[in-house]
Amino acid sequence: MKPVAPPMQPERKLIAMKSFKQMIKDGDVRRADAMRVKLEDLHEEPGFNLRIEGVALETSIDLLAEFIANGGQIPPLEVRPRAEGGVWVVDGHRRRRAMRKLDEAGRLPRTPSKQDPAVLEAWVPVISFEGSDADRVARIISSQANEKLSPLELAEGYKRLRAFGWTPEQIAKKVGKTRQHVEQVLTVGNANTDVQSLVAAGQVSATTAAQVVREHGDGAGKVLGTELEKAQASGKNKVTAGSMKGPSIPKPRLEAVHRASRKLIASLGQIDEDSRSLTLPTALVLELRKALEGATPR
Repeated sequence: MKPVAPPMQPERKLIAMKSFKQMIKDGDVRRADAMRVKLEDLHEEPGFNLRIEGVALETSIDLLAEFIANGGQIPPLEVRPRAEGGVWVVDGHRRRRAMRKLDEAGRLPRTPSKQDPAVLEAWVPVISFEGSDADRVARIISSQANEKLSPLELAEGYKRLRAFGWTPEQIAKKVGKTRQHVEQVLTVGNANTDVQSLVAAGQVSATTAAQVVREHGDGAGKVLGTELEKAQASGKNKVTAGSMKGPSIPKPRLEAVHRASRKLIASLGQIDEDSRSLTLPTALVLELRKALEGATPR
């Protein structure tokens, strides 16, 4: 049965909101090959963007700004009308910030206003976003124009969709991922802060963290912390599934140990449990030792 998206939730409108058609008629939006909106009329909705503020985000915006300044082409921003005027950005938050940085530095081209040639304006290509509040969240998760979201940013997006009543299967279909992926990310998103801190620092992958959380619950952070100390002691800076399992032993070597053990036990025959000692065949003991030495990870 095809999953049905939850019904669209009506938004509260304190002010009569203009449609794009009306904005174009009033001159708030220009249309040629695409609609255009003045840079200062592009607004970022508080609490909507999934990006975690910090050095990494600012660095990515600086790089994007340089790309734009050097003639790089970027896709139009996806927007929706804003009751107070202008538009809300649905997809394109980093692009908006990059252009604002360039504009503040006087590096973004501006053209004379049609109403007043003395006023210089910067117009940004946009397209209209159509969809519900849940669809908007799904859009910023699945946008191909995005720099890849971090595991915790992705988890925040999935948690928002779950709050709208979407199942992991619905989320997976909407964002083009598997149900297992969605459940794994949600596990990390709902984990304690000690686990999330390790994931954010890149000291454990989301996949490994999710597995440990499922196995150890609230104790996952302590387990991962111990594993990180072991990894660092061996010259590594990250906990992986492989480092937690330890070195693997090849199957042929394990089979050799089993064979030698079985032969040694069989050679003993009936064992007197009251006896304080046993006589073992030297050849079989040497065979077992050789097998064990071969199976010991180096």
